[in-house]
Amino acid sequence: MPAIMALYVRPLTEQERKALQALAHGEDRIQARWAQIILLSSRGIGVPKIADTLGISAATVRARIKAFNEHGMDALVRGSSPGRPVTISPSLGDKLAAVMREREPRDFGWADTGWTLDLLVKVATLEGWVESISREGVRLALKKSKHSYRKLKDWRRKKQAQTPAVEPHETA
Repeated sequence: MPAIMALYVRPLTEQERKALQALAHGEDRIQARWAQIILLSSRGIGVPKIADTLGISAATVRARIKAFNEHGMDALVRGSSPGRPVTISPSLGDKLAAVMREREPRDFGWADTGWTLDLLVKVATLEGWVESISREGVRLALKKSKHSYRKLKDWRRKKQAQTPAVEPHETA
């Protein structure tokens, strides 16, 4: 049976040990956890025991040890996270507001007489402005572009009430 290779952190310098101890007790919880992994490994504690002790996965422990062995203290510097990409922009809200002002749901083949958030969701996806969006996403897009769904809807109703209905002429 082949011997199982254990992964441990390389020997630490005294300067690294002091810096790791400071990080382990610091305010950044993620950096503290990473420092704890390195310190525990330097004491000869194996990956499974470190994972159990800290309540994290063994894969995370291995990744942190490997990163430290390769990059030293630089492996403990946290980069910025890109975060979720922006999908709701003010320009989307402007497009939706323009649709509410200038077009009718019937222009899109729907029998509805007034705009609803659900219909605006359909317009945004059918027009290819977004891949997908929720009703709340539509409301937020309007809000980001300084429009209010409620005010646009009320404006539309008032405008329709002011426009006299055109009656067909009777031919005799």
